Amino acid sequence: QASTSTQIRSLERNVVIFGDSGSGKSSVINAIAQRQLAKTSSSATGCTFAYERHRVEISGQTFVLFDTAGLNEGTAGTVPAAKAEENLKSLLNELMGPKSDGIGLLVYCVRSTRARRALIRNYNLFYSAICRKKVPIVVVVTGLENEPDMESWWDANGKEFKSRGMHFEDHACVTTLRKHSGISDVFTRRIEESSETLRNLLVKNCSDWAVDDSWFKQSFTAVRNLISDSGNSERSLPSTLIICDPSRGEEVEIAPCIRGILKPYFVRIGGDTYQVHRVPAPDFSSSSAEKRLEGDLLIYYVRADELSAARQKFHAFCTAYRGNVVPVVVVVKGLDDRQAANQWVEKYIMYDGAGRLFSTFAPAEELGDDSLKQQAEQELQDLIRQACLIRSERKIRGKSKRLARRNRF
Repeated sequence: QASTSTQIRSLERNVVIFGDSGSGKSSVINAIAQRQLAKTSSSATGCTFAYERHRVEISGQTFVLFDTAGLNEGTAGTVPAAKAEENLKSLLNELMGPKSDGIGLLVYCVRSTRARRALIRNYNLFYSAICRKKVPIVVVVTGLENEPDMESWWDANGKEFKSRGMHFEDHACVTTLRKHSGISDVFTRRIEESSETLRNLLVKNCSDWAVDDSWFKQSFTAVRNLISDSGNSERSLPSTLIICDPSRGEEVEIAPCIRGILKPYFVRIGGDTYQVHRVPAPDFSSSSAEKRLEGDLLIYYVRADELSAARQKFHAFCTAYRGNVVPVVVVVKGLDDRQAANQWVEKYIMYDGAGRLFSTFAPAEELGDDSLKQQAEQELQDLIRQACLIRSERKIRGKSKRLARRNRF
């Protein structure tokens, strides 16, 4: 029994805490630790990717909290690129080093949902570029001590995150005030409640993501591009969708109004431009190591009645197109709602990878219910936006813009 306890305590779950300067990251760490562990004027502030690490124990588990600085925390809003890259390499090396247990959770600290570029850019930086959307992400809203009910803030404002394309597994509405003599009983209760809420948030949502060598290279490249492009206002390079539909011949259908031939093409989905590749189903009996496409989202179509080797075929697709690094959506044909698709994937795909898997449905082709088809289209559109990795800001070439105008969702 003693050895088991030792093994549990030896596992260190890395939690990366990020957000704008002044969002309360260090105060959140102190509330989690229930003591003054981090300086509220943290030395991590002031240079992108500088960080401090703090170890805390919660319910017999060890968490290592990384207090990080985001893109807006350089001098006068500018980022010293050389120093930022040096800090980034140090952070990534520590998170994926031989003594690391991977990344367990991202905690985004914010004070409001006011539309600032840095709010969305920091989200994309840590969730999409660094963690490849493989890690659960939660949001902590600070500075709510004067609200009549702290949780009511989320009821009124939580939808603003979703409207800006930001998805979170969970949230916490808290105060990070410090206890001191003379503080009112109301604030004292809120401080204690916030500390307990934050500690439960970590225990409930922290996962295990064991990173590999390819993750370092892809994350470093994606983040470096974001750094170099953070100051310009050019259009975004379209994210790449890799789609496999083994049941079709030369065409693949994202939705009834989007069809493409084998060669890549560009489409507009929900207001965003994507480059789309249709690929053949890989042979899971082959050990070929040929270089394949690298995408920002994989979409795999499967029929609900296709039970034979469904898991092997899906895993072959993920292996071939880096599904251990890139998010994957499974679209189950012949079902009428997303819940049924989730249950089908859980039963027949039995995904056991480190990253998150998304699933949705496509109704039977012969079904005459247009409203259900429209619902399926909308769900897939929302899921693509939610799950797809974000590319760095680059100019779209004229050809892709012209093609995008011809293929609209």
